[in-house]
Amino acid sequence: MRLRVACAAVPALIGLVVAGAAAPLFWRGGSLNLAEAAALRDAGEAVRLIASGADPNATYPLRPGILAAESLTPLEAAVGARRAEMVELLMLHGAKVDLAGWRRLNCFAQKTGATDVVTTLDHFAPATARASCEGISTPF
Repeated sequence: MRLRVACAAVPALIGLVVAGAAAPLFWRGGSLNLAEAAALRDAGEAVRLIASGADPNATYPLRPGILAAESLTPLEAAVGARRAEMVELLMLHGAKVDLAGWRRLNCFAQKTGATDVVTTLDHFAPATARASCEGISTPF
């Protein structure tokens, strides 16, 4: 069934391209950076980038159409995209959060309604963490 649906969609996609519909900017080529890979749930690319030296704690620019922000850390991108598995992957591959950073990410996850992301973040909470969002601003 899934294959039939995918095959049936191909003519419609070709029609959109022929009609001049523009692809989202992030589909127009170029390599993903680590934050983009985290947002788009590309675990293989994320691991490859980290193995190649990408910093899981750095801030990266995001191309339009990926998330509603111009730049984020990979963890922020994973939380914003509601990707619990990417949060875990990043934490297990060197992403670090201090108390303030954890609170910000936790509040961001709560704001998006991603309970699985909140649960994943809780596994990596600093010992003194408390889940108060008072006075915390989130990326979007």
